[in-house]
Amino acid sequence: MRQKQRKWIPRAHGAEVALRTALSLGIALCTLAFLGRLDLASYAMFGSFCAVFGFNEPYRVRARTVGLAGLGILVSISTGILLSAAHAPVAAIGVATLVLLALAVPANVVIGVIPAPPFFHVIALLVSTAIPTPGPEVPLRIAVAAGATALAWLISLSGWVIRSAWPGHARTSHVLARPFFKDLSRTPRIDFEALRDSRVWRSIAENLSGAVLAYVLASTLGGSRPYWAVLTVVCVIAPARARPSAGHAIERVIGTAVGLGVVWLLEPLQLPAPVVIAIIVVCQFFTQLFVVRAYAAGLVFITVMVFASLSFVVPLDGPILVERLIETVIGSLAGLLVMFPGWLLDRRAARRAARRADA
Repeated sequence: MRQKQRKWIPRAHGAEVALRTALSLGIALCTLAFLGRLDLASYAMFGSFCAVFGFNEPYRVRARTVGLAGLGILVSISTGILLSAAHAPVAAIGVATLVLLALAVPANVVIGVIPAPPFFHVIALLVSTAIPTPGPEVPLRIAVAAGATALAWLISLSGWVIRSAWPGHARTSHVLARPFFKDLSRTPRIDFEALRDSRVWRSIAENLSGAVLAYVLASTLGGSRPYWAVLTVVCVIAPARARPSAGHAIERVIGTAVGLGVVWLLEPLQLPAPVVIAIIVVCQFFTQLFVVRAYAAGLVFITVMVFASLSFVVPLDGPILVERLIETVIGSLAGLLVMFPGWLLDRRAARRAARRADA
């Protein structure tokens, strides 16, 4: 029973990651509110996502990991802003998404980031293309994203100051503070040898084919925002070297549905901007706290967070939320379909290995 309960309790690293992501986003949003430009909140949110990376890593290694991850996300945001300003056709956005997947999937494996799937990159690209962007504001919007990314990078490294000023922190700190002073033992290295692993290339193929399949299915069924289905595919497909999981797709649909229900309940209240900012920051915190150990719960918070940030730009109504749920179901099914051949291959390989072991 203890093990079963422990599965749903966020681990120590979750507390630190949740705190730094929420702090970086909160500072960025408060700055935008002070400047009267909360319509740029989505770019700040995407930039702050880079603080998710680098947990449990020594600070010198973390600086590289978070920096590279942040650079990738910033390039994705900037590409989306440029495509939006140019009123790019759907085909151009589709090509940009496929190029992003083809580059980001292997790059994340080579760098050794966790989480490895490039869903932060994809959501940054696709949502940025969907936000109307006047041509003269392109530099400003990219600058906001760059500033939020740099801030998140700095906050990710801020623990070094505390650790340096408090020797023996892990042993002497209060029990409530210990989750923030974990052992920094994870030291990933840049590993180009990973590109020789067939599972990495299979993951690239699954992401590309899944994105195309999801887009075609969503468009055929009349969806006006098929990019939501593409985003779901990237979230559902297992990382390279990991086992496919149907449960992941099911949790994705459940968590998104509950989150959309919360958004539907909140939208008629016409909450003031400070309350919406507080909701976004709190959701950011709990997203990172739960997403690893309780994926469905994490999806509830991230769904509310994304739509709350979009509420500064576009009105949210029932049809949009229903369409988001439908696209999530389509993307989940597409992800399961493209993973199925790999799942069969893995099962056959496991059976052959078992037979050889018994021989």
